[in-house]
Amino acid sequence: MKIYFPFLDGVRFFAAFWVMNFHYLFVLGLSSDLHWYRYGNLGVQLFFIISGFVIVQSIQGKTTQEFAIGRFVRLFPLFWILCTLTYIITLIVPHANSLYVSEYLVSMTMFGDTINGAAHNTLRLVDPSYWTLTVELIFYIAVGSFAHFFTYKKIRYFLLFWLLLSITAFIFHIEQNFYIKLALVRHASYFIFGGALALLATKQAINLYEKYFDWSLLFLSALYSLYIHSRAIPAYLHPNPLDSYITSAILLVFFLGVGILVYTSRYIKNPRMIQILLVFGGLSYPLYLLHQTIGNIIINYVTDKYHILWNNFAIGFEVFIIIVAYIIYIQDKKIRAWLQKKIFLGKG
Repeated sequence: MKIYFPFLDGVRFFAAFWVMNFHYLFVLGLSSDLHWYRYGNLGVQLFFIISGFVIVQSIQGKTTQEFAIGRFVRLFPLFWILCTLTYIITLIVPHANSLYVSEYLVSMTMFGDTINGAAHNTLRLVDPSYWTLTVELIFYIAVGSFAHFFTYKKIRYFLLFWLLLSITAFIFHIEQNFYIKLALVRHASYFIFGGALALLATKQAINLYEKYFDWSLLFLSALYSLYIHSRAIPAYLHPNPLDSYITSAILLVFFLGVGILVYTSRYIKNPRMIQILLVFGGLSYPLYLLHQTIGNIIINYVTDKYHILWNNFAIGFEVFIIIVAYIIYIQDKKIRAWLQKKIFLGKG
């Protein structure tokens, strides 16, 4: 039986919210100061930690078909709808930097970033943030394939091999090779940390050896992330001498904080609190898909047409985007329930 960790939904929303603030307040403001939102891009690494935890936990006890269907229903219907909506908006809003049909079609695969790399293309994605979805999808495929061919019980060995592959890639400076990048060597340690934490939190070790193995994976992946982040995470357009130290501190807070929140989630018994956290976690995906391209188009249109300074309505606009994300989340829940019942499971 899958154990629910409610605090992780709160963390997921925080990660999406922080990324949104990075794009809205830091990127648009082009500030080089050490504002709290300057490091919002690290919300992506926090997403990867949570994904590692959730996927390693959720794949347990599922067939390959069940896992694949669950991931497809969770990701693709809403993605296709919002990707199409975003593309249409780029076409109809004046000065919105419209895209080609080919760019839209490539984006719809969710493998747009990888396709560009394989073909040496410079096709734009409908939304630049889609690159993270490519990373997530490759991770799902890798984990699902391993569990299918080698069983879930050996998943810790998959995580170890992946960590060693990433370390090897950076030692030999081949992390930018296209085929090596397909192994997600720049992001592996975050997924591995989350996966190892899931094994520990759900007590998957059947003996002392496996328990120490999982703890070793947890600490090694965290230490490796702190060591390699200056090469693994792209540098800021306007670097600050303190960036490396602050990034290390933030990542350390991530590792400690997620671990603490996982183990304290068991004390959340209030159904209302659990429901609130569940909603926040659920709306993080539509918020992530909505905020960048659609948000920027609206911001640019309003500021240009009405000559309003962006800073004057930034907070209000963020609240508006969150409300829209919530409405979409409610509709997405209905779509997913219908798909699982009518199409994939053939019930009703």
